Parts: sequence; structure tokens; C-alpha cells
Amino acid sequence: MVIVEYIDETFEGPSILPEDPYDRALACFWVKFLEDQIAAVGKSIFLKGEEQEREKKAACEMLKILENELKDKKFFVDDKFGLADIAANVLAIWLGVFEEASGVALVTSENFPTLYAWRNEYCIQNKEYLPSREELLVHFQPRFPPKAK
Repeated sequence: MVIVEYIDETFEGPSILPEDPYDRALACFWVKFLEDQIAAVGKSIFLKGEEQEREKKAACEMLKILENELKDKKFFVDDKFGLADIAANVLAIWLGVFEEASGVALVTSENFPTLYAWRNEYCIQNKEYLPSREELLVHFQPRFPPKAK
């Protein structure tokens, strides 16, 4: 994210950080929150058994916070796509790929409807900039044991 901020400050074009100081601080807060908390989501997918269940609970608590933040909003901060949304890329593309590859579903339309809708919209709106979901699945599927039938 430091590199993304550097690019934003160095090159011409619309900024990904809001001009308003409060909104700018809010964007930086969400970036830090995501950087600090996303490990719980990863653990919940890659662990097994009781450890996985414990980490899934921690991940869901973090996801609840994000769900509440996005209620009635299209983006994390301000009324346009910005730095916090870029930081949340890990939830948009990567989490969905890991969920599908592992069979561990965290963000569904039932338990986190707002976050689920945000994730889908993010992937649609940024499709040309994101790696191919199919190629990512082919790459990561072998890292998970086959699902029990």
C-alpha cells in the first residue's frame, strides 16, 4: 500500500485519497485495519479442525466490522473508489478464490450481504485490472486437499 500511495502522490491524475482531511484519515484507517486484520481471514481458510473454527470466528468478527462500514455505501470512504477500496482488493478477488479453492465459505450473500455485493461489484468494475479468476483457481486449487464427498 505504501507503493500505491507513492504512485498516487508522484504521478498526475485524480488522487485515490480524498481531499478532505477527515476522509483522508478515514481512508488511511481502513487501509491499516485491513493490513492488520486480514491475517485472521487467511488463517481461517488454510488451517484445519478446531484451529480453523477458532480463526473463522475471528475472521467473521472482522468481516462484521467491514459489513457494517459498507452499509448504504458503494465505497469505503467518500463517494468514489479510493485507497481503502484498493486495500480491500484482498477481500474482493483473493478471498473469493481461496474460498472456492478450499471449500471454506466466509463471505456469502446470507451472512454478509453488503460485503458480498461490494465484492461482486468490485470484481465487475475492475475486471480489466484484475488477474483472471479462473487462472488463479487453477493455480491455488492444488494447495488445498480434495473436498470430501
